[in-house]
Formats: sequence, structure tokens, C-alpha cells
Amino acid sequence: MDILPSPLQNQAALEDFFSRMFQDILAGRVTLESVLLVGGFFGAFFLLAALSIVFGKKPTGFLPKHPVTWLTTPSRISQLLDAAVSQRSKVRVSFHHQDKPTRSTDGVLLEAGPRTLKLELSSVRNANQAWVGRTLELAFRLRLPEQPEVQSTFGFMSGIEHVSKDADGVVRLTISRPQRLELNQNRQHLRVEVPDKYVRSLQLWTEDEVRRRGDPNDPDTWGDPSFSLDHDGSQDLLLENLSGGGARVQLTPETLHRRHLPIRLGQQYFMRITLADVDFGGHRTHYLLSRLVKCYDDCASRLDLSLGLGFVAQGAPVQAPLTGLNWTLVNRDFGVPVIDDWVFGLHLELYRNKGIA
Repeated sequence: MDILPSPLQNQAALEDFFSRMFQDILAGRVTLESVLLVGGFFGAFFLLAALSIVFGKKPTGFLPKHPVTWLTTPSRISQLLDAAVSQRSKVRVSFHHQDKPTRSTDGVLLEAGPRTLKLELSSVRNANQAWVGRTLELAFRLRLPEQPEVQSTFGFMSGIEHVSKDADGVVRLTISRPQRLELNQNRQHLRVEVPDKYVRSLQLWTEDEVRRRGDPNDPDTWGDPSFSLDHDGSQDLLLENLSGGGARVQLTPETLHRRHLPIRLGQQYFMRITLADVDFGGHRTHYLLSRLVKCYDDCASRLDLSLGLGFVAQGAPVQAPLTGLNWTLVNRDFGVPVIDDWVFGLHLELYRNKGIA
């Protein structure tokens, strides 16, 4: 008789054991082995259920104690408050009553002490001693060294401790120093008024015209622009200001009288703008899709009209020379980086050469 190898002998013995246990359970016979089998089964079930309850709970001990946008490090708070004082950053101040904003004004931080802040409210005429003890919501913007091209907004809550007036009658508040600052993710882009000599050309096409005439990916099919600025030719519009997030253009009175294109909020325009380098070492053309977000003053005006355009997408040439455009959506918080960089460079240049700005 052949002898089975040891692993097969163990497997056969285990199968025989379970076979006898199930036969005893089905026949209603109570044996020590069947009791141990049933008890082990239910014991394992309840153990797994208990473990799932214990380990299924959220690991609250590992969750952050506050949102990531909160700044609570005292040294960092001091750095930002001191910067707001030195830069004389405008502070937006909201007075609250039962957690609802009832009044807003602008102020300037004069001093950031170890326990209190001093705030000047030049736009407020009358100091009210009843303000002492009231809660304020404040927000200020700063240009951080790591992101000099954008302004970051910081907010905090504070209580009024003292109200006074200086010798000139300007209202000043002493408020409590905040325990935290909250970073607002919504950033404001630097906006500059661009001198004419930096704008080589600017054309606008309505989206409807471009799609009706040709291909949005091929500027050669767009046809004549709806409005154009070319210092050697037509001047239907003027560029009033520019930022990485958008532009404001003014339609000339002659254009408003001559052209009768419908203008409505939400309308989209393809834009081609050629800007000279800040040092006039060359120039660069940008393709943008923009949306009309505001009319100054009335979209139907035939006398005086400016358009506030927000950038929606940016078109990059597929290859040089231009054979088509690849469109990518613009992040509203960060705008068009190449425009942002150019605007910031121009801002520094105008600042260094006062009299040009």
C-alpha cells in the first residue's frame, strides 16, 4: 500500500474532520468537535464585526486641527502684519451685528504691536464710543516675495478696544491682535494702464463671427475684425488697462456711430494683441478668448462705452511659424501667466521712470 506524502496526509485528515463535523451538525448530533466548530465560526464573525467598527471610524487624531488656509504661527502672523504696515496696505473693514455685515469702510494699519493693532479710518468722520467691544472683520492684500506678481488676500476677526481721533480729526481704532490669519484663495491681478507705444495692435472678433466664417483654431480664417486698433490704420478702440485676468477697452465715439454690432454681457470675443517688450527689444502676439463681464456704462450706449473683458482661454501656436492654435482654459485665480509677467514688468518700468506712467 502506497504511503501518501505528509502534506497530502494532513489535507486528507482535515477534509475527513470537516466532513464528520458537518454530518454531525446535519444529523442533530451534539459532539465536542461540532460545538467547537460552531463556536469558532460565530466567534470569528463577531470579532471581525467589532474590528470593523473600531477601525472604520475616522482617524480624528490625524486630521488637521484647522483648515490649511489658516495661518497660526505667531512669527508668520507678525511678518504679514508688519508688511501690511510698511506697505500701507488698504484694509477692508466690516462692522458686524449678530454676525451680519452692517457697514463697510476702508482703513490703514498704522501699527502692529504685541497685543493690539492701530487702525486709521480716514473715510469715517465721526468716532463712536459705542463701537468699543464690537467685532470687526478685516481683510488686506499683500505682495509676497514668493509671488510678487499677484496680491494675496488675508482676513481676520478682531474686537475694538479703544476709539479716538488724532489732531486732524481722523478716527483711529485700537483693536485686538488676531490669533490667526486666513488666506483668501481668490487673488487679484495687477492691472496697469498701458501707454500707447507698448500696444502694436489689438483686434477683436465676436465668437459668432469667427465660428460662422472659419475655424477658431486658424486665425487666417477669421476675416476682418469686429474692432481693431492699428497705429498705422484703423483705430476703433483704445486699450485702457490690462492684467493677467482681463482687459478694459474703450470704443471710440466714431466706432459707436458707425458700427451697430449688438453688444451684450456674456458675449465672447476672440482677441489678438501684439505687445512690445518692456525694453522694446522685440514684440509678441497673444491669442485670447475673452468674455464681456461689464459694460461702462451701458452696453447700448452710442456715446461713451468701455468693455470689461475677462480672459477665458489662451491660444498657443501649434508650432512656429504659426500653423494653428491650441486652446487651453485660463485659471481664473492665476490668469494668463505670460500677460501677468508682462504687466508686472511694465509696472516696475513705469515706477522706475515716473512721468511715463
